[in-house]
Amino acid sequence: MTKPVANPTRLSHLPEREDTLGVGRLFRHGRDLPDEELPKLRWRLRTSQRLRAIRPRLFLKVALTVGLAFCMGGVVGAGVWPFWPKKDPSIVAGPRPAMAPDTKRGKAGTATPAPGRVERVPDETKPGLEDAVHREPQPFIDVSTAAASPAKHRAAVRVASLKAPTPLPAPSLAPELAPKPVVASAIAVEQALLGQAVRTLRNDHDAREALSLLAQHADRFPEGALAAEETMVRIEALLVLGQRDEALAILDKVPLASLPNRDEQLVVRGELRAANQRWRESKQDFDEALAPHALPSASAKVRTLQERALWGRASARSRLGDQAGARTDLDLYLRYFPGGRFAGSAASLLKGMP
Repeated sequence: MTKPVANPTRLSHLPEREDTLGVGRLFRHGRDLPDEELPKLRWRLRTSQRLRAIRPRLFLKVALTVGLAFCMGGVVGAGVWPFWPKKDPSIVAGPRPAMAPDTKRGKAGTATPAPGRVERVPDETKPGLEDAVHREPQPFIDVSTAAASPAKHRAAVRVASLKAPTPLPAPSLAPELAPKPVVASAIAVEQALLGQAVRTLRNDHDAREALSLLAQHADRFPEGALAAEETMVRIEALLVLGQRDEALAILDKVPLASLPNRDEQLVVRGELRAANQRWRESKQDFDEALAPHALPSASAKVRTLQERALWGRASARSRLGDQAGARTDLDLYLRYFPGGRFAGSAASLLKGMP
């Protein structure tokens, strides 16, 4: 016969040296738990595990429900808003109609409104303002007429305000006067005509039509405020057409101080006088054009005028026998304008001079 095996040692009775994993200590501590029924403990454990599992889904359901309610509320509001009854904002000013006395009266002698109609009490702080609750116009019934002709079904009327309303201003019987036509001033007409001539010359490149418009300007405004500008545009149109003598005739008669762009007009007149071999007058014009500005100027427009004036004065001095002055102007020209349009001719002249 086999020897019976002794019962194993309980885990809760394991000594500390043999309980390397702490299982015995766990069982011994379990004895100290509060006395509680096992089914109730199981229920608590399962409930806590179930709630822990469904908590994220619960939050998601609440968020979806709130979002859906918000969206549905907006859709329903947008659909119902056009059909929602609104008050009529219009307020009709004027005296209130008198109310006919009714046979049925309530307390203190106040009129009883007809059945089926709702009357609003007039506001004593705003006398003379018509209540705009009812959209359909109400008939105005005089007191005497209503008393003389009783009806079986009397229409609803309103109680007249006790305070006298402010009377409306009487309509004016004077006929409305037609607005006076706006008459353009002389300077505006002159400016428009001159502007049309400038656009025709510079944009459309039609110098003859520009001269025709300038002739109309001169006829209508012989001493106009824009006479100097008209002269400058006329000279420009004549030069475009090649009528250099006519342009020089105008420049000889007109004082250049009264014209816009005096330096440019001096250079143009000096070139035209040089073309007619009027060398001394030509040199004077170039001297006046070069005097106000130092060489070379910071302005591109002034530098262009200085280049033309230097070349023109060198030519005039050479024709007048002033070879030293001509050499000086040619040296200045090549120093400040080495790439100018007259640079090649200036270099050739310098080589041929003694």
